[in-house]
Amino acid sequence: MKRHKRWIQGSAIGITCAAMVASCFHFKVLETLEFRTLDLRFRNMPEWSSHESPANIEIVVIDQTSLDMVSREIEQGWPWPREFYGKIITLLHNAGAKAIIFDMFFTEPDINRQDISGELSDQALCAATAAATNVFHTSVPKKSGYQPLPNQEAITLVRSKYPGTLHNSVKLKQYTTGALPITPLAQAAAGVGFATVDSESDNICRRVPLLADFKKAPVMSQSLVAGWTLLGKPPMAATESSFKLADQVIPTDSTTSAFLWWYRPPTNSISPFPQHSAYNLLRASVLMEYGKDPDIDLSEFKGKIIYIGSTAPGLFDNWATPLSHAVPGVEIQATALANLLRNDFVTRVPSALTTIAVILLSLLVAQTTFASRRHAVLSMFVPIILLAGLTVLGYASLAKAHIFIDVVPPALAIILTFGAATTTNYLTERRHSKMVRGIFEHYLDRSVVNNLISNPDQVRLGGEKRECTVLFTDVANFTNTSEQLGPEQVVNFMNVYLNAMTDIIIGEGGFVDKFIGDEIIAIFGAPNALPDHASRACYATLRMRDRVKELQPEFEEAGCKTEIFARTGMCTGDVIIGNMGSDTRMNYTAMGNTMNFGSRIQGVNKAYGTRILVSESTAKAASEELAFREIDAVQVKGKEQGERVFELLGSKIKPDMPENLCNDFSTALKHFRNREWENASKLFKSLATQGDPASEVFVARCAEYRTNPPPDNWNGVYVMSTK
Repeated sequence: MKRHKRWIQGSAIGITCAAMVASCFHFKVLETLEFRTLDLRFRNMPEWSSHESPANIEIVVIDQTSLDMVSREIEQGWPWPREFYGKIITLLHNAGAKAIIFDMFFTEPDINRQDISGELSDQALCAATAAATNVFHTSVPKKSGYQPLPNQEAITLVRSKYPGTLHNSVKLKQYTTGALPITPLAQAAAGVGFATVDSESDNICRRVPLLADFKKAPVMSQSLVAGWTLLGKPPMAATESSFKLADQVIPTDSTTSAFLWWYRPPTNSISPFPQHSAYNLLRASVLMEYGKDPDIDLSEFKGKIIYIGSTAPGLFDNWATPLSHAVPGVEIQATALANLLRNDFVTRVPSALTTIAVILLSLLVAQTTFASRRHAVLSMFVPIILLAGLTVLGYASLAKAHIFIDVVPPALAIILTFGAATTTNYLTERRHSKMVRGIFEHYLDRSVVNNLISNPDQVRLGGEKRECTVLFTDVANFTNTSEQLGPEQVVNFMNVYLNAMTDIIIGEGGFVDKFIGDEIIAIFGAPNALPDHASRACYATLRMRDRVKELQPEFEEAGCKTEIFARTGMCTGDVIIGNMGSDTRMNYTAMGNTMNFGSRIQGVNKAYGTRILVSESTAKAASEELAFREIDAVQVKGKEQGERVFELLGSKIKPDMPENLCNDFSTALKHFRNREWENASKLFKSLATQGDPASEVFVARCAEYRTNPPPDNWNGVYVMSTK
C-alpha cells in the first residue's frame, strides 16, 4: 500500500514538474539560456585543423591597413572607386578563382572624383563582373523605405528569384523594398542574393535565412544563390522543416532559417578562412598593368571561392556569434556558404522529442527519489548521473553529428523534479517523524525519542559506560494518602504531580527513565551529554520541591488532607546506559552501582527526616553556588562499605539552614564520630529544638551509644537495617 502511494506521489510530482518545464519550453522562456549552452558547446569544439579552408573559401578583406595604404599610396579615400574592385575581380579571375562573391553593396551609381569619372568607374566594375561570369553581388531587402527603380528591381528578381518548389506551410519573412545593385551590375552578375543576418533576442547571430519574400516573390540568400550555382543549379524544394538542395537536406524552420555550424579558428588565428589584404591584390593588379610581376602568389587563388568584404572597425559590419562578440559580416556569409557546400548545417532535435524527454526524465527522477527516500546519497545519484549524461550527450551529438539537442529543458526538469520530490520527502518524513515523536513521547522521554529518530541505527540492544547523575524521588507517605482518595482522585493527583515534575526534569536537560507508581527515576547526562549534569540534577530537585509547595492548593482540591512533599536521592557516577531488554521488547535505561546507591539514598531520607540527600560524588561535582551539609556516613543494604551522604540545602545565597547552624551540626558530627557523646548530644539537642529532624536522630543515637557503645573498630558508619 505504501509503495503504491509513493508511486502515485512520484507520478503526480513528475507530471506536474514536466508540465511546468514543457510550458516554459513551448513558450520559448528557456530559449535564450538554451542558446547560451549551444554557444558554450561551440566554443569547446575542436579547432578547424585542416590545411584547406572550409569549402576552399577565402576572404579578401578591406581592413584598416588597406584603407590606410590606399589613402596614402593611391590618394583615394573611402569609399573606393569601383574600378578598384574591377581590377581585383580581373586579377582573381585570371588567377583561376572558382567564384567571387561580394559582401558589399553597390546600390547607387558611383560618385565622380577629381581624377576618376563615376560613370567610367561603374562601367569598369560591370565589365569585369561580366567578363569573369562567376561574380555574385548582394542586395539588402527591407520592410520599409525608398522604392528601387523598376528596372533595378526587375533585373535583381531575375538574378535572385528562387526557382524551386515552395510548400504552402512555409512562412517566409516578407519585405516590400530594399537596397538593390545598380541595374548594369545586376545584369552582369552570375547571381544576386540577399545578405540579411538575423540575430536572436540576445543579439547573437546563430542562423541565417535561405529564402525571403520580396514583393510576393521568393528570393535566395547570398549563400544559397552562390551555392546553388556552384553545385550546377540542381532542383530545390522548401518545406516547413527542411530545405532540399540536390541530395542534401538542410534542416530549417518554417521561415527557412538554418542553424549554422561554426568553424572554430585554429590557435593564434582570428578566422578559419584565410584572409588577404585588398590593398595587396589592388597593388598586384596595378603592377601587372604596367607589365611587372605581381608581388603576391596568384596560384593561391586557383580553384578557390573568394569572398570580398570589409573588416575595418569603422565600416560597422561586425556581428556577435557563438565564437566571438565581433565577427565581420563577410565571415558569417562565408560560413553559411561553407555549411551549404559541405552539408554542415546543424539539425535541431524536434520540440516534440524534447518534450517527451522532459516527461520521461521527470517521471524517472521522481520515482527513483521516492523509491530511495531514506537514502539521500542514492536519491542524488540518479539526477547527477542523468545531468552528467545529458551534458555529454549534448556536446557529443553536436560534435559528431551536428545535432543540436536542447539540454536546458531536460536539465531543468531533472533539477526541478528532484527538488520537488526531495522537498515532499522531507515534509513527509518530517510529518511522519513528528507523528512518531508525538506518539512515543508519551512512552519515552523526548530526548530519547529525538536521539533515536536522529540515529535509528541505535535501536538495538546494547549500552555504553557514561558518567551521569541519577535522581530518585517519590511522594512521602503516598500509600496512606492514596487510601484517603478515590480512584479518580488518585489519577487526577498523579497527573498533576507527574506532569509538573516531568516538565522541570526535561527543562533542566534530564530525561525521565520511568515512573513506578508515584516514584520518578530520572537521569542527567544521557542520552545527551551534559558536562554539568550534577548541578542540573540538583537545580531540578530544588525547583521540584518549590513546585510541589505551589501545587498544594490543587492537591487539596484533589482530596489530599495532609501536606504533600517528596523525598529525593541523587548519586553521581558511572552507569551502563542503553537499550536493555530482549530483541522484541527493549527499554532505554541505566543500571549499575550508581543507580542502586541513588535508590538507597532516597530511602535514607526516612531515617534522618530529610527530603533531599545526595552522594558525596554529587556534592563534589555540583556547582559551588549550591549549599550542602554532611548528614552521616551510612552503609546501605547491598553495600559493604559506608558512604557519606549530604543534604542539599539550596543555594549558598539563601540556604535552608543558616551557616552557623550548619557549622554546629558539623562540629556535633565530629564529636559523635570521636565518641564524645555528651558534647555531641548537647549540640544536637540545641539544633533539634530549632526544628532539625536529623539532629533529633543523633540525640537518640547518642543516648543509645552511651548505654551500649559501638565496638572498638567502629568507624562512624551507620549500618542501615532497611532499604
